[in-house]
Amino acid sequence: MTNELIKVDRVGSADEAAALERLGADLLGVDLAADPRFDDGREMSVERAAEIDRVLERATLVPVLDLSAGPERILRIADSLHARMVQTSRRAVPPADVRAALSDAGIGIVYAGIEIAHDDDPGWVLSDYTAERDLGVSFFQADVLPEYRDSWAFLRDRSPEFEDEFQIADLDGLAAGQPLVVGLDFTPGNVREIREALPHVRGLVLTLAESARRGGARFHSYAGTVATLRALYG
Repeated sequence: MTNELIKVDRVGSADEAAALERLGADLLGVDLAADPRFDDGREMSVERAAEIDRVLERATLVPVLDLSAGPERILRIADSLHARMVQTSRRAVPPADVRAALSDAGIGIVYAGIEIAHDDDPGWVLSDYTAERDLGVSFFQADVLPEYRDSWAFLRDRSPEFEDEFQIADLDGLAAGQPLVVGLDFTPGNVREIREALPHVRGLVLTLAESARRGGARFHSYAGTVATLRALYG
């Protein structure tokens, strides 16, 4: 089993970060660019992110940035946060000069903003990325069936009724070929089952928020995330 990583996105404070690290989180995403799905004050300055970085003992901070800007600013921010990877703020491939500069600095890219719908063809999910050269990818980050509140139950119980639907085997097959971390409707009651069912997935992602601006935006409350991590490692 390779899916040992736990990633929590949209961490909002040093206290949250320290608590999540103690609970087993390995990667902690911080929003340095606005996320249009949410409006809850979790976007932060580089200075606030640096406060979070200073309290971490083991976990790695992952700044979420607009990677279409010049590489100098991106490298400066990554260096100030001791970041070994940076994350795209939307579904996009950064310009070649940005990718080259990050690669030269030993910094990988988390390609986020990927959503997998119930009727997606697995062959097309990452096709706009894999056609590019020199991606410098650390992980592809996909939110799976965000249109369903009970996405895991749908994937497990309903999708097998229709052979053209996206299946658990499709998701694990994607992960066997590409470094993939996934978001689902993780709860204390299902998180261990999900981890066991997806042995090739590199890790699980929980996105912190209390509410969303639009339907279909997957998120987890801070309290719910804490409970889920305790169930996973308890």
